[in-house]
Amino acid sequence: MKLVLKFSGKNIDPHKSAFLKPVVELWQKGTKLAFVHGGGPQISKFIEKMGKKPSFVQGLRVTDQEDMDLTEMVLSGLLNKALVGMLSQYGVAACGISGRDANLFIAKKHIINRENQLIDIGRVGDINQVNTQLIETLWNNKILPVVSPISSDGNGKSLNVNADWAAAQLAIALRVEKLLLFTDVPGVLSDPSKPDSLIEILSVNDVPLLIQKGIVTGGMIPKLQMIETVLRGGVEEVFIAEGASLKFVDQLFKGKSIPGTRIIR
Repeated sequence: MKLVLKFSGKNIDPHKSAFLKPVVELWQKGTKLAFVHGGGPQISKFIEKMGKKPSFVQGLRVTDQEDMDLTEMVLSGLLNKALVGMLSQYGVAACGISGRDANLFIAKKHIINRENQLIDIGRVGDINQVNTQLIETLWNNKILPVVSPISSDGNGKSLNVNADWAAAQLAIALRVEKLLLFTDVPGVLSDPSKPDSLIEILSVNDVPLLIQKGIVTGGMIPKLQMIETVLRGGVEEVFIAEGASLKFVDQLFKGKSIPGTRIIR
């Protein structure tokens, strides 16, 4: 089985490796796994240490060149290598890479169009090309890729790319069976004010209806639109859940229900 697993920065503790045990078990069972990670809270923390205030437009971080340098340092340096180190504690041969390595991710600059007004948010990108050779080379040599979403602009410079979208584009390019998103939300809720209103299973055809009827709102809308893109791109299933659900992930492959939402084709 091939799969892409994305883990949000909110759920990463660089000093505790126990949360990675399910990842290790999947890998040791022979799963071809690419592990993509975010790092939003950690980036914000370093930006604040510099006396600046993090700024977001439509959920995307405004990233000037100074912030881009810091973002790359945190994602591709601090967190990426911390994860590699933690995996090595379990005997896993892991290799930390970013989208810049071997042109894994080529992106174009993202410009926001809000009410017919173009907004430039800096060094932020959308991936338009994925070169999977590096991932496949690592897999063929039994090395687990740990992927930072920092991407290349095709001219030798970095672009900051949302980790969910990086994982999505990688899942499509690798033609994996499943994309697992462990993030800061419990899944898709029928009522965002009620954590117990979790929708456990959806079809890709349900996604536009949920948006049209206003059942999902805010930040969940772009997530579901991204998931719809993934499923229509050939991936069989997307699972979205909070980071704590990772410990149950083995049950997911046994057909059992775990906290989160499964979206299928």
